[in-house]
Amino acid sequence: MAFDLYLGKERACIEHHEEGIFSAITDDSRYPKLNRLWEEFYNGPLIQPGTANELVHELINLRTEMSNQVDSKHLVLAIDRLLPFLSKAYKSEEQIRCVSD
Repeated sequence: MAFDLYLGKERACIEHHEEGIFSAITDDSRYPKLNRLWEEFYNGPLIQPGTANELVHELINLRTEMSNQVDSKHLVLAIDRLLPFLSKAYKSEEQIRCVSD
């Protein structure tokens, strides 16, 4: 199962094994936008440009926390893949459409 994010014709995804990003932040008040995305994960949320920018900052903070954890290297790689995608949505002022399968 994957969580696909679409920005125009571009696609990024969060694979099932990468959902650990969300379990690492569940109910952590430092990550309100990531928690909100997780709550809406299977409901096909739309991510507005401003929210995409806030997600970028939260993911950067999460990446910093995870970068020294050996068992989280695959999640750091997923974050690295998502950051430019989310940043592009903010810069282009386009919303991201999310679809889970």
